[in-house]
Amino acid sequence: MLKRKLSKPSSTTPQESEVAAKTSRPETDSPGPPDKSRYFSSPQSPDFAQQFINIQLDLNAALKPLQFKPPVAYVYNPVEYAFKPNETYVKKYCQGPKKLLFVGMNPGPFGMVQTGVPFGEIKSVRDWLEIEEEVSKPEKECPQRPVLGFACTRSEVSGDRLWNVLKKLCGSPEVFFKNCFVYNYCPLALLKSDGGNLTPSDIKDTNILEGICDQYFWKVIQLLSPEIIIGIGRYAEKRAILTLKNNDSDVKVLNLVHPSPRVKNNQNWPLKAEEFFKKEDLLKYMTN
Repeated sequence: MLKRKLSKPSSTTPQESEVAAKTSRPETDSPGPPDKSRYFSSPQSPDFAQQFINIQLDLNAALKPLQFKPPVAYVYNPVEYAFKPNETYVKKYCQGPKKLLFVGMNPGPFGMVQTGVPFGEIKSVRDWLEIEEEVSKPEKECPQRPVLGFACTRSEVSGDRLWNVLKKLCGSPEVFFKNCFVYNYCPLALLKSDGGNLTPSDIKDTNILEGICDQYFWKVIQLLSPEIIIGIGRYAEKRAILTLKNNDSDVKVLNLVHPSPRVKNNQNWPLKAEEFFKKEDLLKYMTN
């Protein structure tokens, strides 16, 4: 139930359920992309983070024409309206290649939707990652799921669990991000008319959406050059495996159980995560 709009999108009418992002390149004081070699100029280039941001902006532009049918009623892209904290996250913690790439599915309503940071539970982003920036609004906002930015008082369980485990194991963000990075495969949050959350795995006919996200996921992989990709949840693991297979890459893929409380039998997730990191011999990448 997904179409690509080939012509310039017209104004949304009350009858339409499709939601398009307003812009693909937010206003920012950051330097513009280089004229040549937008990606992969040099692993040690001072504009490495900008190369990553360029990939995200091009992904935004590719996703913008997509039209979603019911049950999707609202589409949020926090990489656009929460661009400032997202940019800070990338520039602060993505200054070069990474050995481990953690990949989530898409933004959660009380995490990245509010902060622009993957699994961006507000306290973790503000207090541990030390990021707090201005967040604007999506073009069309669901009354039941307002974007309040860092003023939101709800907590995302998945993000709280993930970042707290990483904090316990790594101690500081600098230690974790030295070899690791966290990225969401799809930047779009999908909502029902009543504000209920939908994931890409919940909707039908996702070939176009996944085709676009796969393309830019591969660019991210090329830029970061990870030794191991950790799919957080089965969906992210599947997309990683398919993307690598389609590009004849032998990067290793592991699956970490998603920290969401929606996952069955997911009690004691922090303990399961710690056991996973030890079993797969990953702590050497995550500690001094």
